[in-house]
Order: sequence, then C-alpha cells, then structure tokens
Amino acid sequence: MRQALAAFALMGLAGFAAAEPVRPTVVSLDYCADQYVLALADREQILAVSKDAERMFSLLRDKAVGIPKVRAAAEDVVALAPDVVVRSWGGDARALALYERFGIRTVQIGYAEDVEGTGQLLRDVAAELGQGVRAEAMLAARPAARAATGERALYVTPGGVSAGRDTMIDSIMAWAGLSNANTGAGWTGLPLDRLVMEPPGLILAAFFGFDDDATDRWSVSRHPVMHQLLEGARVVDLDEARVSCSGWFVADEAAAIAAALEVER
Repeated sequence: MRQALAAFALMGLAGFAAAEPVRPTVVSLDYCADQYVLALADREQILAVSKDAERMFSLLRDKAVGIPKVRAAAEDVVALAPDVVVRSWGGDARALALYERFGIRTVQIGYAEDVEGTGQLLRDVAAELGQGVRAEAMLAARPAARAATGERALYVTPGGVSAGRDTMIDSIMAWAGLSNANTGAGWTGLPLDRLVMEPPGLILAAFFGFDDDATDRWSVSRHPVMHQLLEGARVVDLDEARVSCSGWFVADEAAAIAAALEVER
C-alpha cells in the first residue's frame, strides 16, 4: 500500500513538473530593453544584459549587478545562443535576420506615446518571456493617475529643450495632476521671451546631474534669465532613469512628482 501511495505521489510530482512552463533564455541589447528583462525575467533566464545596464541612467541597475554584459554585436549575441533577444534601439537592425537563421526570436519593444500605453509594452514583452502573471502584478501595483490640480509645470533640461503636447513628459505631467506650461507641440526649445512674461511657478528639471560638458555652452538653460526663473520657481528634480525610456515605470515618476509637491504644500 505504501509503495502504491509513493508511486502515486511521484506521478503527481512528475505531472506538476511537466506543467511548469519552460521559460526562454534571453539577452537584452540596450539599457531600455534591460529594464524589461530585469523586471520580468527570472534570473536564470537572463544570459546577458547590455553594457549600460549598471549606468546611472539605468533604473534597475542594482538588479544588473553580477549578470554578464554583452556588446550589441551580432556575433557576441549569437555566441550566447539565447532563445530570445530583446531590443529597443540597440544593435544593428540588419542582424535581426541573422538571429532568425539561428532560431533566435527577436522582441522589438515598441514606443508608447503616453503613460497608459506603456502597460501594453510590458504585456507584450512578458508574453514572449513567459512572464504574463508577473507583468499583470506589476501593472496592478502601478500608481493611479492623480486628479487634475490646475497647476502648470515646465519641463527643463540643460540643453534648453522642453517638452510640449503629445510627448511622454506631457503625459507624465497629466498623470501627476499637472498641466503643461509649454503649449507647443512635441519637443521644443525654451521660449525665454514668453517665460519672462509668464514665469512658471513649477519647473520639472531633468539631466542636470549628468555630464555638464556635454551641454551646449550657448544653451538657453545657461542664460541668466533662465537662472532667475529657476531661482524664482519651485523646482522638482526628476529621476532621469525613470524618464529616459518609455516604460511602465513612468507612472512611478508621476507619483514621485505628486508626492514631492504634497510635501511642499
């Protein structure tokens, strides 16, 4: 009787093991793709991430510690023999046909135009990695959009570039309950003349902690008038790692902006 029970138990365990999904091994080719792979994949699935995975602009850089890094060169990727390659912009697009010949699937991460759209990107990558349940849990924990406060904000970078309508930054502002003081469309320069007439009460500043030598010496952001505007406004410093890629984590940045403003009130 005991032997029969033991055999039955072993059969049950074997059936359970067979039911476990076989998740593909994966390599990511750029730091935006790294975020999806590091967040979704099991550690044992990840063969390598990009060379930039531990840089300051990589949000999940701590999770990348100890994981092999790979150049986006096709020969280096093929040598690892992954089941799946995940890319946003990394590597040569001409290598995709080569990966296919070696039986390697390529997952091309799309672009989301707003915070809401990043959820589908996460689901798409998760489906390829066999991690749909994990993606849904992450999206369920995503901060909800805040009610509009009527407060206006201006996005400012060291290069004198700002974000107007129909940009991810504009969507992040709306998710945080803010409206955009830049009424232009897309990415624009900072209109100093208009800003002097209508000084922004709130500035969202990004990338000022990065390599200052890379900033154009003639950038509007270096203008004395811009410095006066920065001194006269409330400034919220953004986490650049959460706005440098189009990912689900932009909702967390919106929540961080809203929380920073709540502290000041």
